[in-house]
Amino acid sequence: MYIYSVMRAKAICIFFLTLFYTLDSQTGPAGVGTSNTNVLWLKANAGTSSTVNATAISSWNDQSGNGINVSQATAAQQPSYATNVLNGLPGIQFDNNSGSTVADRMHATDNPSLDNTSGYSFFNVVKMNNIGTDARSVLSKRTSIDTDEAFMLFFFSSNYFYVDIDGIANRFNTGTAAYSNGTGYILDVFFDGSLAAANRSTVYEEEILRKTATETSTLVPDKASPLNIACTHSTDGRPFGGYISEIIIYTVAVVPAQRIIVNNYLSAKYNIALTSNDKYAGDNSGNGNYDYEVAGVGKEATGSNPSFSASTCGGLGISATGTGFDNTDYVLAGHASFTNTQIFTDVGGMTGANNSRWQRIWYFDITNTSTSIQTNIEFDMSDGGVAPVTLGPAADYVLLYRAGTTGNWTELTTGSAVVGDRVQFNGYTLANDGYYTIGSKDYILSPLPIELLDFNAIKNDKRVDINWKTASERQNDYFIVEKSKDGIVFETVSMVKGSSNSTRNLEYLETDFNPFNGISYYRLKQTDLNGKYTYSKIVSVNYHFTDSGMDVFPNPNNGDFNISLLGLENKEVLILIKDVSGKECCSKVILTQSDREIIAIDMAGVLAPGTYLIMASSVNKLYSKKIIVK
Repeated sequence: MYIYSVMRAKAICIFFLTLFYTLDSQTGPAGVGTSNTNVLWLKANAGTSSTVNATAISSWNDQSGNGINVSQATAAQQPSYATNVLNGLPGIQFDNNSGSTVADRMHATDNPSLDNTSGYSFFNVVKMNNIGTDARSVLSKRTSIDTDEAFMLFFFSSNYFYVDIDGIANRFNTGTAAYSNGTGYILDVFFDGSLAAANRSTVYEEEILRKTATETSTLVPDKASPLNIACTHSTDGRPFGGYISEIIIYTVAVVPAQRIIVNNYLSAKYNIALTSNDKYAGDNSGNGNYDYEVAGVGKEATGSNPSFSASTCGGLGISATGTGFDNTDYVLAGHASFTNTQIFTDVGGMTGANNSRWQRIWYFDITNTSTSIQTNIEFDMSDGGVAPVTLGPAADYVLLYRAGTTGNWTELTTGSAVVGDRVQFNGYTLANDGYYTIGSKDYILSPLPIELLDFNAIKNDKRVDINWKTASERQNDYFIVEKSKDGIVFETVSMVKGSSNSTRNLEYLETDFNPFNGISYYRLKQTDLNGKYTYSKIVSVNYHFTDSGMDVFPNPNNGDFNISLLGLENKEVLILIKDVSGKECCSKVILTQSDREIIAIDMAGVLAPGTYLIMASSVNKLYSKKIIVK
């Protein structure tokens, strides 16, 4: 059994790093763009301060990597989290209460990355409840009417959709395209200052061009204004009256191939049919509703999206930079599983003595005009949601394919290289729609990491209860529960015999009767029969709250940590994270519910390794503490 390997690859082949550099670059929605161009990404299924239905939302965190988080500190103006709005997924519900002090809305402070640009691409998924004669704004960046206005996208008169770019001078609407309550829409707005004035602004609805409009500005300059969600500006009392499920902003005009890919991702995710350019059939019920994390490569005469990172598609990355990648060619992929692990069943058709495969399967939809498309394909263990481990020889890993949702697998090709926790299949020519995943012909020598289902440490009176679950075990000798005062130097709490080999869920329970005073960090060390060992994630227990009023744990951390506050019940608290130069990396306002409040901060992958200052302020109290991000 493998959880987290302590063995690291000692050498990495530069050739393969160069070959796959493009996969790491396309990390935006559907594998389009990077944090340099994808400046904002709000989606209701991530980054919300609550995921409980009908619960008020005080913050909604940006997923683009730029930290442009929106928040609302005033309880009367907080929207609510709503489950099952579109295709079983949540939306953020902004009510229909009118008035500048009660209408729901969220804001982010002025950020120059949102303007000072000659191009925009806006993608919006909305479902309205109360379209009417009032302006109901999805998003805007302005301080008041035509003041410091970079943009505004809103429903207004005659149920049309309206657009302002760089003020109201060239305001336009969708004309004959009117919108209805209770219907989910994908609405795109594009501005390209490099085009002739008459063609600079366009609106698409589900891949149908609804409007081409004149825009006199070639550049939207830097505007000293906040970002507003669900309102025209902060002091305006007109309500939104509907749901917002996703907002994506690029500060470039994406090329048509990228627009098509993003819209196919949104269409599959929210079950909103595209009227044109539907390039992905994996979301159809007959194909199994492979709706999740759809990403793609594609090419048109005006430009291409040649690759997408494994981080955008559940652990699968594809680069189509070889032969056969022609105009109007596309490869889109999506999966149907929120979880992933190594499994040993449903491996019919595989060769080898010890067969396994990933639980997660992708549907590939290949649109090919002539020559078959040559691709580089990779499976990333950590991006796939399974624990990294020292992988075996590349030749033990196979790319699996079958035409239907069941049946024997075909081994299409063996691995070309193993780089870190990635298995790569380079130079493979894709030809057939269908179902793909990665398999191992020898899971003992070349494992696909087995997922540790759960590992928890919970304070229980004067002791700490530690429990963990495994989905399966292979050659597992024993576990050691370890604890630490600082998260660096660990000592043994207890040793527990493993089950050697198991294919069923098993649960283990241990108790630490002598936790450290303060914060205790716990991890699980698992050792195989051959002596190889791996580690779990680290969890922490705060055995008491400090007298200082604020504590941060774990510390050091990877950007994922907790802030505990004492004595600030029912207070608005501003949380700031700054680097050593004083640059603000994150800010959020929370309303505490109890005298001892714990706030979870998830900035893993956002905060670079280094030292940061955490500040919490409320009324006349100010707390600060340094943390180290590894």
